[in-house]
Amino acid sequence: MNFALPKTSKKTKRIFHGIWMTVVYLFATAGFILIGGFFAIKYHVTDVPGFVDEHTQAYQQLATNTSTNTPTTPASIDTNTSIQSLDVSIADLEKIRQEKLATLCGISNLGQLYPVNAAAIFKQYQLTHSDALAQKMLFAATQQLTSVGKSIPQQCDAQTISEDLLVAQLANPTGANLYPWMNDEEWTSIHIAINKDKDVIVRAASVANIDPRLLTENLVVEQLRLFHTQRELFKKFFQPLNILGNSTTISLGVMGIKEATAKDIERHLQDPNSPYYLGPAYAHSLDLPATNTDNVRFSRLSNEHDHYYSYLYAALYLKQMLTQWKSAGFDIGSRPEIIGTLFNVGFSQSHPSATPKVGGSAITLNNVKYSFGSLAFAFYYSGDLADDFPLVTY
Repeated sequence: MNFALPKTSKKTKRIFHGIWMTVVYLFATAGFILIGGFFAIKYHVTDVPGFVDEHTQAYQQLATNTSTNTPTTPASIDTNTSIQSLDVSIADLEKIRQEKLATLCGISNLGQLYPVNAAAIFKQYQLTHSDALAQKMLFAATQQLTSVGKSIPQQCDAQTISEDLLVAQLANPTGANLYPWMNDEEWTSIHIAINKDKDVIVRAASVANIDPRLLTENLVVEQLRLFHTQRELFKKFFQPLNILGNSTTISLGVMGIKEATAKDIERHLQDPNSPYYLGPAYAHSLDLPATNTDNVRFSRLSNEHDHYYSYLYAALYLKQMLTQWKSAGFDIGSRPEIIGTLFNVGFSQSHPSATPKVGGSAITLNNVKYSFGSLAFAFYYSGDLADDFPLVTY
């Protein structure tokens, strides 16, 4: 007996053909996206254009004021000092006294609203006795309050304020942090995870000879951006383990370094003619094997268990741009907001200037939009993690 196979109907053939073509188009589209992404990264199409922060002029004014208007305490006055010099010394001392009173009043006034933040600033003031540092920390607090329509009250009596009064006022600070993202569960996990990586961060910063807090500020912003844009992933994976988010797509690792940027960093280490060249002492900091270099680089930057190379590439990246600017006559070592901006926008947009702009990509946290650079500044001068990564007085 012969059994004939049933004939496939034209309708069934059309269905299978449609499914097959859909699969082909999907794979073709995916391939196009991957190839396009490769060339976009290769030719810097994915570099962040960013935007200029609306408060960039205020940051510039702060930098100018704290670098030129802070008087120096005279070391001594001997019997041979002229009357004219003595007058100048007395004027300097009075200016110092006024600066101190303004600082103490600013901290006290902030303490009326946010005692936790006021206490953090006062702690740094007691450690450093730097009015310039305290004023930068107060400026960061003011910027945050302004962004949510608040301001620091002006309630202090400069005639009676003293450090002893602040000690009593801020003895047991309680309440919320004025930076709302520091009250979130994401920040708790980031905080714990960064503490775990403290020694590795400090080691990488030491190799590059930069302030570890400058490296940490950019890590913080990258992590805040990652956790606040991928909340479900955070809740399921990163939060329970208190680990840092590790990007493995266009940007790699906990610092979000693009592969093209990593190659640029390596090249600048070897090129004496590059404006980013750090000298022969750094030339072999990132040496790669002669073969399989791309895979080794990717493995370094995306390693989920050891973040050292993520930090080292980022630290050298910052050092290279700091060197470029300093060689051009503009030392931005005391400008964490500019350093954060440059870290975000990249080599192609690093143009030394006497009036650099604060900005970078937009990051929205708790319905408030920040620029990358302003968020870096906010962390640097928040006083948070200061025991592990001390604030530098400039």
